[in-house]
Parts: sequence; structure tokens; C-alpha cells
Amino acid sequence: MLSFQNVPDVLKFAADRGIEFISFHVSDIDGRFRNVTIPVEYFTEKTITEGIGIDASNLGFAAVDRSDMIIKPDLNFGFLDPVEPESKVLYFLCDILDIDTDQSFNQDLRHIVGKAVAALREEGIADEVQIGLELEFYILDDLYSTMTTRETSYRVESRELASPPGGSELYRIYSNRGYFRAEPNDHHFALRNEICTALKRIGLEVKYHHHEVGSSQAEIEFKFRSVEFMADATTLAKNICHRVARKHGKIISFIPKLIPGEAGNGMHIHQFLLKEGKNVFHDPAGLYQLSPTALHYIGGLLSHPGSLVALTNPTTNSYRRLIPGFEAPVKAVFAEGNRSAAVRIPGYVKDPQERRFEFRTIDATCNPYLAYAAMLMAGLDGVRRKIDPVKEGFGPYETNLYDLPPEKLDRIKSFPSNLKDALNALRSDREYLIYRDVFPEHLLEKFVSTKMKDIADMQKVPHPWEIARYYDI
Repeated sequence: MLSFQNVPDVLKFAADRGIEFISFHVSDIDGRFRNVTIPVEYFTEKTITEGIGIDASNLGFAAVDRSDMIIKPDLNFGFLDPVEPESKVLYFLCDILDIDTDQSFNQDLRHIVGKAVAALREEGIADEVQIGLELEFYILDDLYSTMTTRETSYRVESRELASPPGGSELYRIYSNRGYFRAEPNDHHFALRNEICTALKRIGLEVKYHHHEVGSSQAEIEFKFRSVEFMADATTLAKNICHRVARKHGKIISFIPKLIPGEAGNGMHIHQFLLKEGKNVFHDPAGLYQLSPTALHYIGGLLSHPGSLVALTNPTTNSYRRLIPGFEAPVKAVFAEGNRSAAVRIPGYVKDPQERRFEFRTIDATCNPYLAYAAMLMAGLDGVRRKIDPVKEGFGPYETNLYDLPPEKLDRIKSFPSNLKDALNALRSDREYLIYRDVFPEHLLEKFVSTKMKDIADMQKVPHPWEIARYYDI
């Protein structure tokens, strides 16, 4: 990541590096980057003072009749092209400002995370939030999707998938046997290395990468950074993965459930809070060495299972991953080392300064700005209300939940089984999100209406399973 003091500082850097274009990134409501690019000679003081005009309604969160906004580059978040280092492009992430007030647009997604951290600070709980990210995805040779009056289907092609139509078994990986597989069975080792090198160029340090459980599935785990940085970096990391894949004629997909019978893609989030540099989640005398603050934070996360996952798992496909019996957790429980729990306390963490827990329900189709802020506000709500996760029946459960008898399992609170139920929960349970004006209500309403339209559009399309199951009745 590059940081600049002012426009002359940028222009000097550009001249020294032979930069020809400056490109500006801004996130839409789905978490995809949009961008606009100018020749370097048009980057002036006016770019900083007056910004660049945009139609914010096309980003999904501004009203059409109030859609004129301006974006201004954040000079503290610049970077050279991490995928094509030889290119002559300098990038900036941008803030969105209201044209009338020249102040931050209250629905600017980048600022919502900062407002959530400020709320924790104002409550005296913490002054910094640290996030560690595990990003899972599939690497494919081809992905075909067809939706016409004659055909509704999709097809994936990967040289790693076992039993190809032609019968060629060239070091392929059988279903769900890919965890930590090495070359030659791991076909994408070099591609993951290249992705990690690109990520390092923007200051996103990789802890490790490996082949995941599914055939053609990968995981990259990142070192801890501040939640504000990680919200930007998560969005950017996905963009970089897609670009590196395209460079090699591949396709990367973060869709939670892509291949029937194969493992789903999650985006596990490790987190802890710091106050004056000290981890406030650590208490040597506490349950799992967690402090009351940490346990209350967990209680807050698990007390809002519906509205929270509407923002952390915001696609119809998200709920094809969240089904009972797998590591994708569907029950609002916590425990140490239990991968069937929504909140897992890693048993291998010995350093008190990194005492933490992992939220395992979330997936990478979320908008990180919204999802991370929602987690913080749910945790803040738990700390404010001193929600005890043990007394509330959230655990700890130190067994595979799906080994429990049905009558006991049914008594444990579940996450929604579909997006519509999650969105309905967000409509009725949002007070903790709008606390201290962190989430604008209009943004939440726009989010719900956008996702409800996705549901309506999907319901108009027959599913291949339905045809196979019912065609001859």
C-alpha cells in the first residue's frame, strides 16, 4: 500500500515510475469494485478538492433522484497494479461524498466500518479491531451457465475433478479428498503462489495457502490487520484472485456452494479487540481463557442469527452451503476447536495477545464493508447488554452437533435456512445496527429490496433437480 501527502507527492511518484494512468476504485452494494480511470496529466488539485462525479444509483445504494455524488481518492490507500506490475497504472481506493455538503455520504460503505469501530471506542470497549481472514474458492478451467427457454443449466470443468467424461485420470482428486494435497494432484500450486505474490504487493500478508477439501478448491489465510484495512483488502483480494485467474485462462469462484457433493466455500473471520494495545479478549481465568467482554461479544453475535447472516451471507446460494451435517455451521453455538459451531475458539492459540475466536458462518459473497461492520455492531450489542452465551443456551458444545439426538438439536437456535427468512429478520431486528447511526436505515432498506429482487428473479427459473424429480408425475 502506498501513502501520499498531497498531489505533488503523487505526481512526483508517477513521474519517477513512468505512470500513464490513475484509476479509482469504489465498491458497489454487492462488494464488487467499480472504477474510473484518467490519464495521469489530468490528476490535479481539482481531483482532490472537487472529486470526480458519479451516478451512485448504479452502485446500488443511492436513490435515483439523489444519485449525483462525487468520489475522492484516499491518498493513504494507493497501490501499483499488483497483477500486472509492468503496467503504468496507479490505483486509489475512493471515498464517496455528498455533492451538497461536500461531506462523507452517509451510505459510503467504506465509512460504515470506521463508524462501527468508533462506536466501540466511544463505549470504552476497545480502540482497535483486528481481523484475520480465511478465504476459500474454487479454481476452474471453465464455467458455463445457460438460461434460455430451451435450457437451464450450468457446467463446471476442471482438470482436477475425478471421473471426467473421457475417463482420463491425470492426477485428479476424488470428491472431498483434497485437503492439503500436494503436487502433482494439486494442479494450482503455482497459481496460488502467484496470487499470494500479488496480494503481498498491496501489503496484504499471507499466513499460508493450501489445497482445500474440495477438488479444485483452495484456501488463502491472511495475517491479522485492522478491520478498516481488511474491509478494503478483502474486496481487493477477491478482485486480484479473479484477475490472476483470468490471466491464466482460469475462473475463480467464491460462490458458497458451486459443485454438488463437494465442500462449500466459506470465509472464516478470526477477530479480537485491542484497548491501549492490550487484547481485551484474554482472561487466563475465563472460559477458554476468554474475558467477560469476549464472551458477551460472542453472545451478541449469536443473539442476532437472522439479521446478521442477511449481511454476512447475502445470496440465495449462501443457504445451499448452510445445511445440517457439514462444517458450514447452521446452529448458533460456540465451543473450542469445534468446526460444527458457528463460533469456534481455536484451541491451538497460546499467545494471550492473540486470544480470539472465529466466526465460521460467513461466506465471501458478502460485502466486507457491511458484513464486518455488522459483526462489530452485534458484538457491541452483546457487550452493552452483557449477553452471557452460556446462560442463553449457545454452548459451549464440545461435540459434533449433528451427533446430538434430534430433540436436543431442535432446541438449539438455528440460523435461517434461506435468504428470505434472513432478510425478514433484518427488517425486524436492526436496532443494534443503527445504534449510534452506524448503519443508515435507508441503506438497510435498499439492501433488503435489492436482495428480495434476487429471490424473486431466482424463483422464476425452474431448477434442474425439480425437472429430474417431477417431470413424469
